[in-house]
Amino acid sequence: MTIPQRLTITKTDSVKYHLFWELDRKALQIGDYVRLPLFDPGVGCNPCSIVKRIGCLPGDRLVKEEMNVYCNGSFLGQCMTGKNITSFQFNGKVPMGKVFLVGDRNNSYDSRYFGFKSINDIETVLCPLF
Repeated sequence: MTIPQRLTITKTDSVKYHLFWELDRKALQIGDYVRLPLFDPGVGCNPCSIVKRIGCLPGDRLVKEEMNVYCNGSFLGQCMTGKNITSFQFNGKVPMGKVFLVGDRNNSYDSRYFGFKSINDIETVLCPLF
């Protein structure tokens, strides 16, 4: 049976859904959920498999004004502050081959902190089930 091989379950509340179905399409759109590896020893696993939403695609305009982040003028989220928190600094067009990823929760560990991710690192596009 191949059904379990197409399901992705998240363990955190970074995104508002917890069960996803893997899609066959590879064309990316803003708002798509994607799964990819994250190599970051600071998050407790190396690598971790993460699920995030595409907030900005190559060629889109990413702007950070104070602690607010926008893509093509649409609000993506606000960066948290604190003595041990470093946010990604960038204003301009998203480079070719890169995406800016966001979670659905304001406290999500996403591109606001770890920066752009390569499109080549995306394992699959996901459809949220619940």
